[in-house]
Amino acid sequence: MKEIAEKFQKIGVVPVVVLEDTKDAVPLAKALVEGGLPCAEVTFRTEAAEESIRLMAEQFPEMLVGAGTVLTTEQVDAAVGAGAKFIVSRASIQRS
Repeated sequence: MKEIAEKFQKIGVVPVVVLEDTKDAVPLAKALVEGGLPCAEVTFRTEAAEESIRLMAEQFPEMLVGAGTVLTTEQVDAAVGAGAKFIVSRASIQRS
């Protein structure tokens, strides 16, 4: 966990991306890496999210690829299985 936090600090910004089509994943990752920003949070709001994470993580292993808008444990499992190195989720507090 400390290693990821150090990478975030070094990079300074995390682009949040919404990919509707997996064909956009590799070109986007390439542009980010070549532009000196080897990081992306892929929102899990689209059908293309899991495969996009997989493609980005496989093609650019040096890239810090994560999943955002993760709402269920099933999505966590899918994102991690696809190669996500971090997860962004919103905690919900239930009050009685």
